[in-house]
Amino acid sequence: MGELTSHASRDTELTFIIFPVAGTLSLFAAIFFFVLYVVVWSLCLLGWRTARIRYAHPTLPSRISSLSPSSAPGVTIIRPLCGLDQNLYNTLESCMKLDYPKFEVIFALQDEHDEAIPVVRMVMEKYPDVKARVIIDSTKIGVNPKVNNLLRPFQEASCDLLWVIDSTISVTPGTLGRAVEAFLSNHDTRDPPVAGEVGLVHQVPVALCYQKTWGSLIEQAYLNTTHAKMYLAINAVAIDSCVVGKSNLYSRHSISQLTTPSPSLRQLPNPPTGLAGFSPFLAEDNMIALGIWHQLNLKHAMTSDVALDFLGALSVKDYIDRRVRWLRVRKKMTPIIATLLEPFTESLLAGLYGSWAIQRLLGANIPALFIVHLFTWLMVDLSTRRSLETNIQALKPPSSTGIFLIAWFARECLALPIWLLAMTSDVVIWRGRKYKIVSSGEAIRMDDDR
Repeated sequence: MGELTSHASRDTELTFIIFPVAGTLSLFAAIFFFVLYVVVWSLCLLGWRTARIRYAHPTLPSRISSLSPSSAPGVTIIRPLCGLDQNLYNTLESCMKLDYPKFEVIFALQDEHDEAIPVVRMVMEKYPDVKARVIIDSTKIGVNPKVNNLLRPFQEASCDLLWVIDSTISVTPGTLGRAVEAFLSNHDTRDPPVAGEVGLVHQVPVALCYQKTWGSLIEQAYLNTTHAKMYLAINAVAIDSCVVGKSNLYSRHSISQLTTPSPSLRQLPNPPTGLAGFSPFLAEDNMIALGIWHQLNLKHAMTSDVALDFLGALSVKDYIDRRVRWLRVRKKMTPIIATLLEPFTESLLAGLYGSWAIQRLLGANIPALFIVHLFTWLMVDLSTRRSLETNIQALKPPSSTGIFLIAWFARECLALPIWLLAMTSDVVIWRGRKYKIVSSGEAIRMDDDR
């Protein structure tokens, strides 16, 4: 009987110890998740507010576009091409119709038999008054085909100001004038930028979907809501570089001053500088922008224009593969804490931990909180989407709000599984070739170069 009493006493003591500890840990977890929830919502609302202020009104004409050709800064537009991308004729034609007094266009390819060449010739024949030429050069200095494609155009460009636009991107006529104005910080001319000045101008990508497959619709829902909000918010905070290379304007002189971030290239007796130093990276746009920001101490700027990204016919698997690929690339280029926290910025997971944290701290009802959270998140996303599309209504194909909502919800449900899949490997497949992304962010080709 004495032993039973002793055991019961010890069990009671353990209960009194464990319960307070568990309660304390639960409280600290609730405080942590509540703070995280507030931070995530702050970023979402900052991105939404930026979209409303910058894009929800008609764009104003650029003063610099009204200058004479002899007074305006010249710009070389470079379009790196490989094959027949979605809506290629229209995307290439958009850079021939710019409202800007002094520019040239270089169409860059690596194969004289590339399927894009007839399309390029058609565009050039339609606009004979635009200074345009084709450069075909098969030189390969690294695994990134875009860098290989840009090498000669960078060397042969007539102007120091370079505007590199991806093949799937279309722009409106006033985009270049506003970009140059932002780059020059409202001066008519300027020498190559020095520390503290603007060294890169970029636009937020906005997806257009003419071939309405489910993969394309989900990708569009992602780019025009979640991606846009975070892209705008991070650039508004401006504590570090956040750039995708869909449409970038910078100085050739600035690029030439960059040293390679590649550990493997830095081991060479004469490491390459400038563009060539970024050839080992698949995400060369991100690395160049980081170099401009950190090495040269130059700022980034955005305008009220968007980069219109025409999506092809993607299956849901294509969408998943694309997101997994760039997550695997990005996780090697950003601090590990940013990668680990990324799922917590998504609507469903944020709603779950946020609702639990509020219930733990304030005693509210979790299902009701989650429903309010998700509804508010959706309203913010719809408002962001409308703001971004304000000045491109004439270019948009007809769309259904109901279809968009289905695609949006599918995107939200896929976010966490895609992130988990991306964490399982460092191997990516891009344009039919297999690469391993190493800790430096460099890509190592794994298959034979056929």
